[in-house]
Amino acid sequence: MPYWEIVTRSFTIAWRHKYLWLLAVFAGESGGGASFNYSSPYQPVGKGNNPPDFANLPQQVTTWLSQNIGLLVAIGVVFLILAIGFFVLAAVCEGALVRGSAEHDANRPFGLRMAWRTGVSTMGVIIRFRLLLIALTLPAAVVVAAIVGGLVFAILSHAYGLAAVLGFIGLVVFLAVFVFVLYLGFLDRLGTRAAVLEQVGARAALVRGHRLLTKRLGRVLLVWLLSIAVGIAVGICAAIVLAIVVIPITVAGIAAYTTGSALFWAVVIVGTVIVLPIALVVEGFINAQSSTYWTLAFRRLETDQAPAYGYIPAAPPVSPSAS
Repeated sequence: MPYWEIVTRSFTIAWRHKYLWLLAVFAGESGGGASFNYSSPYQPVGKGNNPPDFANLPQQVTTWLSQNIGLLVAIGVVFLILAIGFFVLAAVCEGALVRGSAEHDANRPFGLRMAWRTGVSTMGVIIRFRLLLIALTLPAAVVVAAIVGGLVFAILSHAYGLAAVLGFIGLVVFLAVFVFVLYLGFLDRLGTRAAVLEQVGARAALVRGHRLLTKRLGRVLLVWLLSIAVGIAVGICAAIVLAIVVIPITVAGIAAYTTGSALFWAVVIVGTVIVLPIALVVEGFINAQSSTYWTLAFRRLETDQAPAYGYIPAAPPVSPSAS
């Protein structure tokens, strides 16, 4: 299996076809990333820098919640709608991204419009596939939450013997959960590509991913380890690129804040306008390269060269007069 050729070709495809970056931002399949948290070290505490009154905090929180229940419900509904919308959008972009990478790997003409149509046609399968993965994850999450809750309760109750037992059990369970989550991650990578490229259903894609993992375990592990090494190298390069932009803006913001200059908020706004698009572009390229890498690896796991997948275009849109 040409491991290094997969790495270099994934970078080439991701760099040449930049519409993949846009799809990768919303696909929900990350190849690594970083979080950027901006906070000021100068945080005034209370009026006149007096410490807050924590004794009345529960009552204040309860009062605020009872007075703003309508607002909280409205925010919850909006958040739920946005979450569902982004979940559906991610399913469309995932199918479009995988199929686009495979078509460019086969040196066939492909573009954003065709990729989007492909993503729409596979949207239902990807949604069902991801819901199956979530359903498989829930039992492990419930077990971990139960152990953590029991451990906290034992410590607060000064039952240190029970806490020690739960701690040992928790360690074993966490190791098992780590292996299980890693297994689900492989199913996600392989099953998604089976659903898009081999055009199978959600359950069949899950089974296909499991069989491919068990059949080609050595190759999959090598592909995964190589992706980690590449991700670390790419992450360092991305951090350097972002630091070149972020550090001067941060220094200017600190200087304006410490001197009490009115330009502080101007620096914050300008810095956000400059940094955010650059961060999205960098993140899009990293995710596109990672997704392309796994797509190329999927096409080569059972062969020593890229298979010739047949090109199956998405169904043309129905004209208004055909209804």
